[in-house]
Amino acid sequence: MARTGNNLERIKYQNKESIKEIIYKQGPISRAEIAEMLQLTPPTITTNVADLIQQGMVYECENTPAQEGRHTLGRRRVLIDFIPDAKYAIGIECGYHGMLICLVDIRCNVVIERKYEDRIEYYEETMDAVARHVKELLEEEGIPREKIAGMGIAFPGFVDQDGGILRYGAINKWKDKPVAQDLKSRTGFVCVTENNVRCCAIGEEMRADRLRPETFAYFLVSRGLGCPMVIRNRLHVGEMTGAGEVGHMVVVPKGPVCPTCGNRGCLEGISSEQAIRERCRQVVREKVPTLLNAVCADPSDPQIDEILQAQNSRDHVVCTIMEDAITYLGIGLANIINFISPPLVIMDGRILQNAQNQKLLIDVTRKNLFSKNVEEVNIEFVPFNKFRAARGAAALVIKKFVLEERRQA
Repeated sequence: MARTGNNLERIKYQNKESIKEIIYKQGPISRAEIAEMLQLTPPTITTNVADLIQQGMVYECENTPAQEGRHTLGRRRVLIDFIPDAKYAIGIECGYHGMLICLVDIRCNVVIERKYEDRIEYYEETMDAVARHVKELLEEEGIPREKIAGMGIAFPGFVDQDGGILRYGAINKWKDKPVAQDLKSRTGFVCVTENNVRCCAIGEEMRADRLRPETFAYFLVSRGLGCPMVIRNRLHVGEMTGAGEVGHMVVVPKGPVCPTCGNRGCLEGISSEQAIRERCRQVVREKVPTLLNAVCADPSDPQIDEILQAQNSRDHVVCTIMEDAITYLGIGLANIINFISPPLVIMDGRILQNAQNQKLLIDVTRKNLFSKNVEEVNIEFVPFNKFRAARGAAALVIKKFVLEERRQA
């Protein structure tokens, strides 16, 4: 009997999660449409929706003729949707752009974003700084603590989301840090932590303004490379929390040494921002004629924005370096698509804001695709935004602590 009771409770829990997910992804939506989509009985939908209304999470709204797409007679349908300011989430990234913090509502609409100049060097001091800035941000915006669903924090490196542990930080080499527990003890908010690129993918899945397919890949080209997958609305993390580390696939045997892992011929060692900057440093050291000497504040250490400026000015040396990087990036992307066949790949990164680089990437990728993948995969470039990972960390909070109602220890 106990086993039957547990099964019933689990079914009720799963039904509630499914109903919330449908409202979140498809809302405003009617009770009848929810029942049809989930193949659940109308009383089950009515009971769960009533509970969510009582909690102040969702509300009833009428469909207008414009929403219907035609003029209607009689009573308008009553639709259900989430109340945007029912809950808020805090998202943080401690990464290559510094300490970035944002506050979003339940629909992942940004309320405020801030960049802080704290040095991300020592772990305990970083945790103290995060807690201090979060407190100041909430006081400034006048958001009551009870409306905060939780905090999410993103790091470059290996992260155990379930345990809330940063296994290995790519910037300061922090190891086995219990980030979620440490931030909860400092702030009182439940906390979840995740890899920065996987947070970007979660942010796209949870976007309020655009419905993404159930399966897609998110490819970020930054100081390193990452390509996490969302499969049937679930982030694929792998058994060892390292899924998506495509930067360390070998594309040139006996190629250049990867600055991150030390192996030869990694995609990251050829196509990442770090690799591009190193090749540009090399040509400056070798006194090769190049516009980098004119456009860079410090030609011995060219920055990506300066390199792109030289490329846009058609500097032959820089154009050759960038063409090599994009070519191998396209080969790597083609391998990913051939292996996984996602209907959508979202491409993100500063070097991909250049129309010439976008075209070359698409041309190389499609040239190396197999069969119908050439026609069926959609490659979408998104505008670069340094807050994407922080927004994604906040979206992860909404997903786990609102829609899935989980609680982090």
